[in-house]
Amino acid sequence: MLEGLQLPTRQFSCAVRTLYSTLDSKDATILKDAVNNPDWKPKTLSRALRERGIVISDDSIARHRKGQCSC
Repeated sequence: MLEGLQLPTRQFSCAVRTLYSTLDSKDATILKDAVNNPDWKPKTLSRALRERGIVISDDSIARHRKGQCSC
């Protein structure tokens, strides 16, 4: 009866991936490099982006880095 019971795949929109899709290719590349750079702490990157008018939480950046999103 319960054969094949599996944990459902988590499906939620990743804010980082959504942000990439809204940027032109040059800015998306710059952001990808920053997100993947461990020297940028998530909170510091979030603040730097907010200063440029892009609002994304440090938690979203951290989840994306850890692979805890649907990406």
